[in-house]
Amino acid sequence: MASNASKKLVAVEDDIAHRVASRTSNRQKAAELEPTTDAQGLVEFACECKSGDCERSVRVPLYVYRRLLDSDQYLLQAGHHAFTSYRTIVQLGLMRIEERA
Repeated sequence: MASNASKKLVAVEDDIAHRVASRTSNRQKAAELEPTTDAQGLVEFACECKSGDCERSVRVPLYVYRRLLDSDQYLLQAGHHAFTSYRTIVQLGLMRIEERA
């Protein structure tokens, strides 16, 4: 039987893999010439949190997400997440951009 420490380590690794997968998918979407937008011109991106079971999305202008990628120190997260190692830079409704503290 796996120990609690082993289970926690596996959970942490899964959560990090989820964040990396979300960021990779979002980066690919942002690189498209004409990504799908809604009526307001917003692009739907996956939440870049570490919660492996999170399936939320965040709609932001494409230029905002591209600038976020350029800085490489921000995460795009739905407003239901709060981590002590990050501080919120911008929050509009459920959209939140956070910076590593």
